[in-house]
Amino acid sequence: MSAGQSPLRDATVARLLRKLLLPRRGGAPVLPTVADLVAEVQTKLFRPTAAVASVFVMGTVGYHVLGQGRWSWLESAYMTSITLTTVGYGEILSGIDETTRLFTMMLMWTGMLVTLFAVSEVTAFMVEGTFRRLLREYRMARQIDAMTDHFIVCGAGRTGEPIVEELWTTQREQVVIERDPEHAEHVRRRFPEVPVIVGDATDEDVLEAAGIGHARGLVANVHDDGQNLLIVVQARYSRPDLLIVARSEEPHLNAKFERAGASYVVNPNRIGGLRMASQLLRPHTVSFLDRMLRGQDPSIRVDEVVVEEGSAIAGLTLEEAPIWEKAHLRVFALQRPDDIGFVYNPTGKERLDPGTIVIVIGNPQQLEALRGLTRHR
Repeated sequence: MSAGQSPLRDATVARLLRKLLLPRRGGAPVLPTVADLVAEVQTKLFRPTAAVASVFVMGTVGYHVLGQGRWSWLESAYMTSITLTTVGYGEILSGIDETTRLFTMMLMWTGMLVTLFAVSEVTAFMVEGTFRRLLREYRMARQIDAMTDHFIVCGAGRTGEPIVEELWTTQREQVVIERDPEHAEHVRRRFPEVPVIVGDATDEDVLEAAGIGHARGLVANVHDDGQNLLIVVQARYSRPDLLIVARSEEPHLNAKFERAGASYVVNPNRIGGLRMASQLLRPHTVSFLDRMLRGQDPSIRVDEVVVEEGSAIAGLTLEEAPIWEKAHLRVFALQRPDDIGFVYNPTGKERLDPGTIVIVIGNPQQLEALRGLTRHR
């Protein structure tokens, strides 16, 4: 094997080619539509309905034939209904002989067994939760379709659950994709309002079901670097302008993630080590930043907004922009569109050109008011 090759890269390339170059399977959609719900109900209820209907038709035809024209079709159907429902009105047909009574006895037992079968099938359909699951997934699909600028969290394990919690705490819309049904159910119980899709985030259909076409950002956070790389490539292939944050266990893979399309790459082990060192060196500063960025109290956060073209404050200076009047916020840092550095404690003369990133400290209501000023009108 040459120095430029690695098993991880070869395996990743092979899987990527299979996913992106081979034709997509024409399987069922990840989340159900109304047609899927109707089809499932029809499939589950067809057998019991057909069984009961068959016995009813058999009884009606049997009485009509045994009566040799003495009893009309309506009378035959009425007698069948009385027999199958065990109402107990008695024999309504005149001139019933022993053969007809034997047929009636057979119809009673057959009807009872078929009815028990039908009731058990319908009960199982309702109790096993198949219909409820489909209905929940249909509602979830509608909820995702109504989202705009939401975040997609791929992987909700030990690292992913805090991501979900922070997005939920800061009142951000999100969709979770998790392969493990147990982890997915745990997230559903803890965050009932958050849509959770059980599926493979490297699958284009799953990403589409999560609303990648109208999402704001995606986190690739499964426990395998190769899978995360595939998620990044698939997400970038689907949305060239998407904000993508990728988890990487191996720092030497950061460049590969960036070339694959990741906007940012995070190494949990490195971040954890730096955090522990910072806690030793500057504990009070770290505590302050933790409270601002990740505290349990959602009333205050350090956050950022982008000034969009055509917004209410685009082109104005900080003095002219009604940020304090509308949102009661002070801007403590800016990043200009053409600069990777930050302007700390900006003066009122700083201009808010489109693309400027504004960094503030405030509660969710204040931040939402600021976003109202920075969004395109």
